[in-house]
Amino acid sequence: MGGFTAGLVTGCLLGVCGTFLLLSIGTAFSGDAARMVSVRSLPKTILSAVALFCIAVFCHRLNVGKDAFVLLLLFAVLAVSKLEGLVNGLIATVIAGAILGFWFFPPIGSLMIKSSSDRLALALFLLMATLGSRLIGRRENPAS
Repeated sequence: MGGFTAGLVTGCLLGVCGTFLLLSIGTAFSGDAARMVSVRSLPKTILSAVALFCIAVFCHRLNVGKDAFVLLLLFAVLAVSKLEGLVNGLIATVIAGAILGFWFFPPIGSLMIKSSSDRLALALFLLMATLGSRLIGRRENPAS
């Protein structure tokens, strides 16, 4: 069973990396690239990162379980994607994944995740957050 789980985790991580790569290439070569990544979006990105860290500290202090925290972070990433757009949603996805790996999956304080089920949970979180950011984060408003 260990080989199946390792293969599943590897497939999910490759899917996430491929999705990130395709979204980055699409953003870089689109006509909206200058509008999507601008100096005006930097304060929003910093605010999103601070909000994710505040959620993490709040959940860590209240001893919220991993499962509830993963769902709460997914909701926060999708909210950032809806409010701030695709690029900030992808940045929030990376930050949330780092928070999960560092603070909530054992060994705590390290990005090395020992359990294959925790690696699978992180891979699925990254996949869902990336695809959710892709679907929700697109702004069809040419005036902004």
